Amino acid sequence: MNRYAPYFALLKGARGRFLAGLAAGIVYALASGAGMPLMIKTVFPIIFRSDKIESVESAPEPPKPKGEFRQWLDSLVPDGVKKTASFINDHEAVREYFDQRWGEEKGRSILLMSACAIIPLVAAVRGISNFLNVYWVASAGVEVLVKLQGMVFAKIQRLPLAFFSGKKTGDLTNRVMGDASMLQSIVTTAANDLLKQPFTLIAAIGYLVADGLSHQESFFLMLCLLSIPLVVVPVRLMAKRLMFRAARMQAEAGSNSAVLVESLGSTREIRAFNLEELMNRRFEEGKARWNTLNMKVLKYRFSSMPIIETLAALVVAVALYYGARHELTLERFLAVVGALYLAYDAMKKIAAVFSRLKEGEASLDRLEVILNADEDVRDPENPVEIGRAVGSLEFSTVSFHYDDKPALEEVAVQIPAGQIVALVGPSGAGKTTFASLVPRFYDPVEGAVKLDGLDIRQLRLKDLRNQITLVPQEAVLFSGTIGDNIRLGRMNATDEEVIQAAKMANADDFIRAKPHGYDTMVGERGAQLSGGQRQRISIARAFLKDAPVLILDEATASLDSESEAQIQQELATLAKGRTTLIIAHRFSSIRIADRILVFEGGRIVGDGTFDELAASHDLFRALLERQRH
Repeated sequence: MNRYAPYFALLKGARGRFLAGLAAGIVYALASGAGMPLMIKTVFPIIFRSDKIESVESAPEPPKPKGEFRQWLDSLVPDGVKKTASFINDHEAVREYFDQRWGEEKGRSILLMSACAIIPLVAAVRGISNFLNVYWVASAGVEVLVKLQGMVFAKIQRLPLAFFSGKKTGDLTNRVMGDASMLQSIVTTAANDLLKQPFTLIAAIGYLVADGLSHQESFFLMLCLLSIPLVVVPVRLMAKRLMFRAARMQAEAGSNSAVLVESLGSTREIRAFNLEELMNRRFEEGKARWNTLNMKVLKYRFSSMPIIETLAALVVAVALYYGARHELTLERFLAVVGALYLAYDAMKKIAAVFSRLKEGEASLDRLEVILNADEDVRDPENPVEIGRAVGSLEFSTVSFHYDDKPALEEVAVQIPAGQIVALVGPSGAGKTTFASLVPRFYDPVEGAVKLDGLDIRQLRLKDLRNQITLVPQEAVLFSGTIGDNIRLGRMNATDEEVIQAAKMANADDFIRAKPHGYDTMVGERGAQLSGGQRQRISIARAFLKDAPVLILDEATASLDSESEAQIQQELATLAKGRTTLIIAHRFSSIRIADRILVFEGGRIVGDGTFDELAASHDLFRALLERQRH
C-alpha cells in the first residue's frame, strides 16, 4: 500500500464520508465474523430443543482446572460480563427465567419469538451496515476519481510540448480515464476491503480462540487456523504474474483507444482512400490482443480462489470428523464451522484485494508517466512583473535539441519592435522551433530568448503568453458558439468588442448570415464551418487579443488560392504595428515582410529583404524557384 499512500490525500474533502463508511464496514465485519457464530451457538439451541441437546446440557461436565494463561484471560473480563455470558450460554437458565417471569406457556412463546427476532436483527445490522459502507465509500470514491482525473488533466496542461512527441492521443486519453478509474477503485474500494475483511477475519478468529480456550474439545479446531498462512504463498505468486499481464493489457487498451481516436478524426480520409477494411482489421486485431491479455489477467486474478476454497473445505472436513468423534453438540459445532468458513472467506477476499492492488500498480505506473513527468517549462520562483511589452525580440546564441538531435545551433538575431519577419527554409531547418521558443513552448538548451531585454524565463508563463498571439496553420475551434471562440482571445471582452474583432477579420458578414449569428454552435473542431471561415474566426480572436507579438504559423497553407488571397489582407492588417514572425512555405505569404531570415540545418544562413535575398542568396533563390514551379 506504500505506493498508493500519496493518493489517499485525495480523500481530504470526503474524509468524513470515507471514515463513516469504514466504521460501517467494521460493524458489518464484527456482525459477520463473530455475530453469526454467536447467533448459531446461542439462538438455535433455544429454538430447537432436541432431546440430545438437552441430555448433554442436563449432564454438564465437571469443570476442568484452568491453566495460568486461561486464569489470566479470565481476570481481564469484568465479573458482570462473565455473569451475563454465563447466563446466556446456560440455555436452561434462560428458559427457567422466562417460565418464572411469564409462565411456562407464555414464557416459552416470548422466548421463542425473542430468539427468532435475533435472526432478522443480525441480518438487518449486517445489511444496513454493508449498504452504508458501500454507499459512503463509493461516494468518496467518485470524489477521488474527479480529483485524480482533474490532477492528471491539469498536469497535461502544464507539460512541455516535447512530452507529447511520439505519444498517442488515444493512449493518453485511456490513461486519464481508464487508469484513473482503476486507481480510484484501489484507493477506495480496495482500501475499504483491506479494513473490512481483516476485521471479519479477526472477529471470526477471536470467536474461535475464545471457544477453544473455554472448551477443551474445541482447542483442536482452533489449531485449524494455523493453515491460513499457507494461503499467502499462492496469493503472492499469482499477484506478481498478474501485475505484468495487467500492465500489458492497459497498454493494449491505450493502443486501441488511439486507433479509435485516429479513425474518428480522419473519417474523410479513410473513406477517400478506402481504408475502412484496414481500420477494421487494426481495431479487431487490437481487441483480440487485449482480450487474450484480459483473459490472462482474469486467470491470475481468480486462480487463488479455488486454492483457498479447497483448503477451507479440507479444514471443514477435518473439523467435521473431529466434531463427530468428540460428540460436540450440533449448535457448537455449527458455530465453530461457521466461524472457520467466515475466516477463510475473509482470507479469500483479502487475496482478491491483493490481486487488485497488483493490477492497480500497472495503472499507477502508466499514470505516473504523466504525474511524474518533468515540467521543464515552469514559472520562475521570483518572476519579474511586466505590463504590456513593446515587442522587441532577441535571440542570444540560442541552441536547442530534440532528444539530442540538434534543431537550432547558436542562433543570434535581434528583431526590433513592430518589425514583420518571415522565416523560410527547407523542411526541418528550424523555423518552427525558432518561433516556438518565443512563447516558451520549449526552453533553449543554451543561450536566452529576450523580450524587451528581459530573459523570458524571468516572466510568468501566463504574463509572457499574454504578450503573444498565435494564428496556427489549421484554425483550432473549441466546442461552443462562434462568439465563445472569438472571445477566447480575451475572456472579459464585451459583445461589442467581439463583433468589432470579427469585422476587422472580415468575419462579421458570414457570422450574421448563420441562423443564430454569433450564438451559432461551431461543432467539434469547427466542423460546421468552412476552412476559410474557421481561419477568419481565428484571426478575429487574434485581433481581440491585441498582443504586441504575433506568430503566423503557415496561417494560409490549408486554404485555396481565393481564400488565401482574401485572408492575406486581414493578416497584413493584423500584423501592422506588431512584432510579427511568419513561418512560411508559400512565398506568397511573405510579401508583407520587412525582413526575411533564411534557415538551414538549424542556423540562420540568410538575413535581408525579399529583393536582397532573391538577388544574392542561392538557397533563397532555389526555394523561390521551387515555389514558381
